[in-house]
Amino acid sequence: MLLLNLIIIAALCMAYLAVYISPARNWIFPFFGLAFPYLVILNLAFLIIWLVFKPKLALLPLAFFLSGYFQLANYIRVSGKSNPEKGIRIVSYNVKYFMGNGNVPDKAAAEQILNYLKQSKADIICLQEVQLNKRQIFDILNAKDQLPQIEHLQLAHASHAGGSVTLTTYPIINMNELRFENTGNLVIYTDILINSDTVRVYNCHLESYRLKPSEINSIDSITYDNQSKKIQKIKSLKNRLYPSLVKRADQAEKLQLAIAESPYPVIVCGDFNDTPVSYVYHTVRGKLLDAFVQSGKGTGNTYNGKLPSFRIDYILHSPIFSAANFKTGHYNYSDHFPVSCDLYRNPR
Repeated sequence: MLLLNLIIIAALCMAYLAVYISPARNWIFPFFGLAFPYLVILNLAFLIIWLVFKPKLALLPLAFFLSGYFQLANYIRVSGKSNPEKGIRIVSYNVKYFMGNGNVPDKAAAEQILNYLKQSKADIICLQEVQLNKRQIFDILNAKDQLPQIEHLQLAHASHAGGSVTLTTYPIINMNELRFENTGNLVIYTDILINSDTVRVYNCHLESYRLKPSEINSIDSITYDNQSKKIQKIKSLKNRLYPSLVKRADQAEKLQLAIAESPYPVIVCGDFNDTPVSYVYHTVRGKLLDAFVQSGKGTGNTYNGKLPSFRIDYILHSPIFSAANFKTGHYNYSDHFPVSCDLYRNPR
């Protein structure tokens, strides 16, 4: 039992290190980061076991549990923070080209998402994977007109089919893009005027794993009864995921550099395709605050697919703001859930 606990602790330490080590340097650390919540649960199980049978040994899992408290605080929150007064309301949503639960754009899914955006009454809306070439499915200009508070927008094609869109009630004074090589992922950023403050809003869609349904089914079918077949599947999975891990880490570094060079306070929204215990999240967040950590509750999982659900969609912001009313909308309109919060300008 002690040996098993030591193995779990070693794996937990690898997860802690995953936030500091780029996948380009070592590919295995990100997978320990993905396993972080399960490793924490196992470590807590050992803590309870030792408390019952050998209380002195309970110090071992307790020490390593406490050493990663800050990582756990990014993952789960016990109580949220609310404010009855509406602030600068932000929504970020990867809409999956309005495919809903299917594999083709669906007008009904687009209408459901538009209804959600109407109800949110958001002042800044960041959408990723928006269908832009089939207006019979979704017409962005018509959608803008149906959102009474929205006056301005920026969009950029990541491919012929679509890309990212930022909609805002605030005047836009500048807009630009951060594009990456050999990928359809991108970041658009918009300088907006909120009262007397200029704020730069980053709308991000970082590299995904791009797994096909057959590959996801292959992961689900990994068993323990055929060792050689299992090892072959794991090797194949590693070869499939590794290029995406490296690309996403490089994109995160470039995005972090752009944020650091921003002359204005920033709001960073979007689909990072990585968990809070990852090099990507740690790199992009830097000195920014996480609206979920400030005011969310629970685990805030945002992935709505066949693989285990993780928090991979974020709203980060400069410390000149404080956050409240963070929500994750559990709607089956996409393979992601929308996230929203209110931001408040701190006293000068």
